[in-house]
Amino acid sequence: MRLRELRRRCRETLILAGAARPEYSADLIISRRLGIGRAELLYKDDEIPAQSCEGIFAAAARRAQGVPLAYVLHEAEFYGYRFKVGRGVLIPRPETELLVEAALEYFPRGRGARFADWCTGSGCIALSLLLENGALTGLGIDKSPQALRWAAINRKFHHLEDRLALLRNAEPSEAAIDGESLDFIISNPPYIPEGEMAGLMPEVRDYEPHMALNGGAGGLALYKKFFRSFPGFLKPGGLLLLETAGSSQICALEGLVSSEFVLMNKILDYNGIIRHIIWRKR
Repeated sequence: MRLRELRRRCRETLILAGAARPEYSADLIISRRLGIGRAELLYKDDEIPAQSCEGIFAAAARRAQGVPLAYVLHEAEFYGYRFKVGRGVLIPRPETELLVEAALEYFPRGRGARFADWCTGSGCIALSLLLENGALTGLGIDKSPQALRWAAINRKFHHLEDRLALLRNAEPSEAAIDGESLDFIISNPPYIPEGEMAGLMPEVRDYEPHMALNGGAGGLALYKKFFRSFPGFLKPGGLLLLETAGSSQICALEGLVSSEFVLMNKILDYNGIIRHIIWRKR
């Protein structure tokens, strides 16, 4: 089959299924499977081997069934870098890049620091920080063994085994971390209120790990543990950078923060919603 016909049929499959951004998804599946740039699809019309076509049609069928595109491709882009992802790990979101950007403003290239990325998932936050600032060292923490497996894959993919340690931990108070040893802690924890889980988009609700999404009552379960435990891990003046569900959750979070923290900044996401908060330990 020639490339143009392959492209047409893949697009048609996704359009008929009502998939989001069908043309984009089809082109990305084809370009990644064939190892060519998306721009090349505009002018190439090579004969594609039957085995390659079968793999592409199978991937398009999975997307048509509602499987997230990142899971179909087994990778996602975050902060300009590629990360391997699949079932059992949260797909990186663009708004979380703003949290990385904020951390790098406080710890720019060349400034050394040791940090923890709590609920590290694929490791995208921690690894992006390490790739941007060669003077950082980090600790990626998650309670999910599946997520840590993906983090380890990405750590190896980016050749950062010597700068990122991984730790499985479900209870922050029991984490094997030396007291006052961290310059900052950064986290995109599960923050969706339990009562709102059923109303999530099917792509998210049916495929992504609920462990990485469900924040319990009010979405606050893990934040409460954070504010009890993190002061002991941070150095005096250390920073805590957190992603939240947005403005509606901010008041509740501010009521949980201990007097050991001072508010430093609130960061808006691309929709003008307060998404990230930064505190400093006194």
